[in-house]
Amino acid sequence: MTKIKIKLLRPEARVPKPMSEGSGGYDLYASQNSMVPASNTSADGGVDVGRALIPVGIAIEIPIETIGRIASRSGLSVHSNLEVGAGWIDSDYRGEIMVELKNFSSSDFEIKQGDRIAQLILLPIISAQIVLDEDLEGTSRGTRGLGSTGI
Repeated sequence: MTKIKIKLLRPEARVPKPMSEGSGGYDLYASQNSMVPASNTSADGGVDVGRALIPVGIAIEIPIETIGRIASRSGLSVHSNLEVGAGWIDSDYRGEIMVELKNFSSSDFEIKQGDRIAQLILLPIISAQIVLDEDLEGTSRGTRGLGSTGI
């Protein structure tokens, strides 16, 4: 089994962990109280999405040829309209993990220290050499884009 090194950067930080034996992600915990402001709609129909950057209080050593994906928690997404924004951790990053939460609801959302706010998923990376070539192999779809396979 691969081992992932975690460094606690704050006294209130918690080690990520899966919540069940079959979990694909490791829950990430807020290391401080925070507020994710509500989204606002302007008179002209524009939307200012409420968001906050929440510290997790840990640094992580992700193995080479692996990337960390910070993903939304289903319950927060479905029940509170909270989604993770930027969420990729490269294997050479050693700084504090932060979670960008976007609040697509019309109400502010309170985060308490210790709340599970996102999940970390580890994914393999394929390193490839990019080669310029005028002849790409054909497929049945070809160049048909958006909507080409139906609704």
